[in-house]
Amino acid sequence: MQRRSFQLLLAAGLVTAVLAAVLVSRGDRGVSREPAGQRALPGLADKLGDLSRLRLTRGPTTVNFAMVDHRWAIVEKGDYPAEHERVRKLLLQLAELELIEPKTDRPELLARLDLDDPANGKSTLVTAQDHSGTLVAQLIIGRSRPNEIGGGEAGVYVRKPDGDQAWLARGAFDLGGDALSWLDRRVIDIAAARVATVVLTAPDGNAVTIARVSPDQPFAIDGPPADARPKPDAALAAPAGALEALDLDDVKPTTEQPIPQDGVATASFTTFDGLVVGLRLSPPEAGNWLAIDATGSGTGEEEAKTLSARLAHWSFAIPAERAKLLRTTLADLLLPRGS
Repeated sequence: MQRRSFQLLLAAGLVTAVLAAVLVSRGDRGVSREPAGQRALPGLADKLGDLSRLRLTRGPTTVNFAMVDHRWAIVEKGDYPAEHERVRKLLLQLAELELIEPKTDRPELLARLDLDDPANGKSTLVTAQDHSGTLVAQLIIGRSRPNEIGGGEAGVYVRKPDGDQAWLARGAFDLGGDALSWLDRRVIDIAAARVATVVLTAPDGNAVTIARVSPDQPFAIDGPPADARPKPDAALAAPAGALEALDLDDVKPTTEQPIPQDGVATASFTTFDGLVVGLRLSPPEAGNWLAIDATGSGTGEEEAKTLSARLAHWSFAIPAERAKLLRTTLADLLLPRGS
């Protein structure tokens, strides 16, 4: 009997020793508060519709999102709309994030997982609040581990801000970039095939018009000089494509980046279905900023209202090559004399 008791005690001691070795190798000093297999942010999925504020903090970079008119906007950019799909995906990923395996809870080891203080610039602190300002979710997200879970699934290291316990979780995040990178960058998209007439006016008031009578006809200069030789059709049509899939480089409210009404280059685009888009460009020395207004008749009327409501209160910085098209002059459309 004594021998059997001794064997049981020996077996129990071996089990205890093995468990202790596992805990030491894992870096854990106690039992985690959240069991593996649970959500990292339990309850968030049920509150996604109540969220009103979202913040990403990493080193010197902070991006604040606010729910404005039922869509996410970037506070640092005057509440200009954020890229809807990117924000939606981030929130869903946070809600679905599943804890897989506890890792270290030693503060001195967190930097190895990019889970040290977000102020150091490696980890990202994500904070979400509801309409009343109540904190709904908060999580520090560290290094990604592609294929770490197995079966091609991605993993990521996370921890709660109020503790040092690190976890490997099932999921992946796109958290990079500053406020500008989270903007909805598409300003306007008027296909060149829709454009009937383009009027381009220089700051000195000299204007050139290119027009065509139907979409299957080439553009021609309206009233060119008698001895002028227009460039090939592709060159004449180029300005008509200036508003096709036009993306911004930056955006500011018009109160912060006003564009003069007079003495600047302007452009006017008229489509075959009655939409008229007018643009004013800043002087070149001020950068490639423009303001947009839209009017319309017939089938273009509703589109004009939608564009005006979305764009009228903003100034947009656009790529240099698009600004160059909008500043096209008559001389740019003609072959040099003697050529």
